[in-house]
Amino acid sequence: MRINIRIRLFIWFLVVSVIPLAVMGGFSYYLIFERISKHSEEALTNINNDIYNMVDIQQKTVSNWLESSAAFVSQELSELGQSRIDPKQMTTVGPYELPAWYIGNQKITNDFTIVDKLVQDNSLGATFFQLQDRKFIRVSTNVRNASGARIQGTLLDPEGPIYKKVLNGQKFLGRANVEGVWWATLYIPLRDASGTMIGAFVLGRPEQGYELMRAIKDIVIEKTGYVFVLDSFGNFVIHPTMQGKNFASEPWVQEIIRNKKGSIAYTYEGREKLGYYVYYEPWDWYIVTGGYVSDIYSAVTTLKLVMVIMVLFTILLSSFIAYVLSDTFGTPIRELMVVMRQAQSGNLVARISSKFRDEFFILSNALQAMLGNIAIMIGRIKSNSAELKESSKRLIVDLNDSKKSLQDIENGVTSLQDVRGGDGPAVQPNGTELSNLKVEVATMKLLLKNITASASSLDDIASSLDRHVKIFHIDGEGTEKESETREEEVESAEQRAQPAQQPKE
Repeated sequence: MRINIRIRLFIWFLVVSVIPLAVMGGFSYYLIFERISKHSEEALTNINNDIYNMVDIQQKTVSNWLESSAAFVSQELSELGQSRIDPKQMTTVGPYELPAWYIGNQKITNDFTIVDKLVQDNSLGATFFQLQDRKFIRVSTNVRNASGARIQGTLLDPEGPIYKKVLNGQKFLGRANVEGVWWATLYIPLRDASGTMIGAFVLGRPEQGYELMRAIKDIVIEKTGYVFVLDSFGNFVIHPTMQGKNFASEPWVQEIIRNKKGSIAYTYEGREKLGYYVYYEPWDWYIVTGGYVSDIYSAVTTLKLVMVIMVLFTILLSSFIAYVLSDTFGTPIRELMVVMRQAQSGNLVARISSKFRDEFFILSNALQAMLGNIAIMIGRIKSNSAELKESSKRLIVDLNDSKKSLQDIENGVTSLQDVRGGDGPAVQPNGTELSNLKVEVATMKLLLKNITASASSLDDIASSLDRHVKIFHIDGEGTEKESETREEEVESAEQRAQPAQQPKE
């Protein structure tokens, strides 16, 4: 398929403007996408690390606070006196019958004086465990269950790490689960005057009371992202809407617990989500930061939309510019083609209308000057052709007249051969003179024949030249009817120029 120069120019301008834009736009989008994606991922990781550090600081702060509080409580207990067991005074604590435990004169078993004072003065959770038959039984506490009742008569888990350390006379600083609620705790073993283990007192603070917990809940990532915390059992320790629920059966939860640190993409309620997680071992916390992929990468999506709009706008603008430029180049070229075709058809008076003084203006002036020169030459050729035809016509007429005269002379010579003088005998002309006369006649006939042939050829040349130049139309030329009349005259002259039939000698 043939494509004209205007379309080629349009395509060329469009390709030159759109392809570099598409390449640069795609490359820029790739770089920006990578940068924004990396920034988003780093932001989520940084939030995780910040929360990890906050939790660690909270842990250390609480631990130091518990240590200092325990030193204060130990000092107050030592001021009360020595710990002792009074086997004569039995006290019922839950399902257990226990001998009364005293520190100095202050009763501990089933008495809440000291623990209530601690919670009142220092906002401390406090508990006393009494050791009986290798069991640590909770005998005094200010810790209450969900119904508001004091948690009394329960045991320290004999299989847990706290039990073993305290029983060995070591203090334990860490987390403890009390009736399903996690506490930061410090267990201090207590002995009587003989050094025998008699029990332990516990100071603690519930994790749910930490300001950190509320701060974590208040963190918002993009529009719908948030931070939540899981434990090793798949329970939501912190979550905006599902706190306390168990998701241990979910594959993505299992992967988080198994890997402890990293990122995970998963589907929740039909939408893609992305989370970055890290494990804080002292609290058995899996800190997960994330949200919906569409929200996390919303900046990328917006950037993509903006770039697509810009590319489309640029393509439209480039198309318009390409159309204008191609039309600017194509219009004078089309006019030049029209003028050239008209000149090819014989119209030498066609002109190019150039609106701008540019290269096309110079080209059109040069072409018009050339066509003007050609028109002048064609005019001269037409004029000479007409004169040549007229001359050839007159020459043919004269030749025909000469042929007729020569025929008369020839006839006269023939008649001389039979001339008789009066009634007497025939008079024979001089033989030499007659022979010479006949030679001259023959020579003249041959010369007329050659001149006639030359005149005929000249007329053919004039007719051919006239046929070739008659296609050109120049200023001041005759009408088409006049041209036809001249053609008829030429044909008539050609017919007259045919050699007459030679008589037999």
